[in-house]
Amino acid sequence: MKRVALVAAVWFAFWIVVGSVVGGLTGGHGGGVQNGIYFGAFNGAWWALFTSFAWPWIMPERLDRWMHSSAD
Repeated sequence: MKRVALVAAVWFAFWIVVGSVVGGLTGGHGGGVQNGIYFGAFNGAWWALFTSFAWPWIMPERLDRWMHSSAD
């Protein structure tokens, strides 16, 4: 279970960072960058949630085996 939680945490962190970067770059001037980063992080969390349902199709087989192995 620890490995599944680790992979999920990395997945969510990845999408939050991507959303923040995109939001920061497209935020504009006059405080828009800060708001862009803030709202981009929330958008990234939504993307992480939506794409997590696609894990069985996009996850490499090796990572899937490592996640579900019983040896810790």
